[in-house]
Amino acid sequence: MHRILVTAACCSLLSLTAFAAVPLTPGGNGHLLVPAFIDGKGPYPVILDTGADISGVYAWFAKQQHLTPGPSEVIDGMTGSANIPTYALKRIEVDGRALVNVTVDSYPDRHDVERQVGVVGNDLMDGSVAVFDFPCSQVHIWPKPVDMATLLSPKARMLQAGVVKNGTQLTFDVTVHGVHGVAVLDTGSRDTRINSLFVRAAGLDPASSTFHDSETIYGANSKGMPSRKGPIGTVGFAGIEASNVQARVMDLPVFNTFGIGNGPAMIFGLDIMQDYRLVYDHDAKRFWFDESTCTPEHATSR
Repeated sequence: MHRILVTAACCSLLSLTAFAAVPLTPGGNGHLLVPAFIDGKGPYPVILDTGADISGVYAWFAKQQHLTPGPSEVIDGMTGSANIPTYALKRIEVDGRALVNVTVDSYPDRHDVERQVGVVGNDLMDGSVAVFDFPCSQVHIWPKPVDMATLLSPKARMLQAGVVKNGTQLTFDVTVHGVHGVAVLDTGSRDTRINSLFVRAAGLDPASSTFHDSETIYGANSKGMPSRKGPIGTVGFAGIEASNVQARVMDLPVFNTFGIGNGPAMIFGLDIMQDYRLVYDHDAKRFWFDESTCTPEHATSR
């Protein structure tokens, strides 16, 4: 999920000592969830999302918790924009890092079996280094300053990222069949999505029998968008080559919001990241793909 418009919010951050990593658990339809405490209650399952500007809650949870809606804001999701109410929360905390007195977005209820209560975005991860160790199924959020030498192995591959036109999401160069494109790093996307310009430039035909109709994708506006899914081959990034990648071919409206829709564009999802350890420094607009502390043999090959 993507929240492109940064909500005007009065909030502050507290960093407590994080004694242990928090678990990454499957949400039931491909997302990975972490435990969060919201207004002193919980833990509740949320997505820790590099693709979200602002944290937010789902409508069912806001209703359950009797939250009072505040001013509405327009947010741009994958499949289009929506006018949604905001909510004032006293505190959101993940792995000892907390946002206090924060205004968050809201989203329509999901169309699948997952029951996470919301999304925690870049607003909470700013001022920290978030380490997603996917093979270990855990996340650790380290408050800055951080000695990066203690977090990275000699095999870590760094990317100095760009930023999308409208939002705080980070971009980087990728290749498909040797064709260059722009990818958006998105731990909130369960799989990789690629636009038709990219897939055709790479010599692939989404109308062919190697691709198939896949499930409808819903965004923040709750409008469904069809997708075609199939093999796109090897994806190159940061000197790494991920082979046998499957992707959805979708000309998502969010690509235009990001300012990358006129060229080859990709949402870089969990399906490619899952073999690696992602070390994410949003403030510095940089991140690393590193070997997992559980399975180092998966660090630079797949």
